[in-house]
Amino acid sequence: MNNDEQTLDNQDYEQVAEQEIQETEKLAEQEEMQPLAENAEGQSDLDKSIEIIKALEKEKSELKDALLRLAAEMDNLRKRTALDVEKARSYAITEFARDLLPVADNLQRALAEMEKPFMEEANPAVTSIISGIKLTQKDLESAFAKNNIVKQESVGKVFNPNFDKVVQEREDNTVPAGTVLEEWQAAYTIKDRVLREAVVVVAKNTES
Repeated sequence: MNNDEQTLDNQDYEQVAEQEIQETEKLAEQEEMQPLAENAEGQSDLDKSIEIIKALEKEKSELKDALLRLAAEMDNLRKRTALDVEKARSYAITEFARDLLPVADNLQRALAEMEKPFMEEANPAVTSIISGIKLTQKDLESAFAKNNIVKQESVGKVFNPNFDKVVQEREDNTVPAGTVLEEWQAAYTIKDRVLREAVVVVAKNTES
């Protein structure tokens, strides 16, 4: 082998060696970059997972609030329904009771007439009728009491606009102005409601 051929072989060897070195460096760079890429991809997946968790937590919180509101609304509805049922039960007989009040008035008037002094000498038949009226009145009052129907006394008390309807004023300086002197019609209540107003005459003071 002459010198020229030996020089050529050396150059070829150097080129091959240089290529191998470059390829080795390239592979080394790729191996160094691969963990970085994997780390970047892993970080991206982690960020996505965090976002999903946050979204789920928000949805959970919203569902919890909605359930709490629904539970509160259902509880209020249950209470309102129970109250409406109780009111309906308590005041179901209001109109019927109001229709019976004139009966109570008439019984009271009948007894007032029959118990006047001139009736003391009445015959046994009349006395028996009076006893029957009293018994009927007692039974009616008992039925009223069972259904929370109460007669309100107003005579001698100061006029109450919630129960009394004034139809006349009468001069009377012996009692405070507005005191009920006479009751033409009694007031009745059913539980906490006015079933009927009283019709009354009240005192009017003229002295200054």
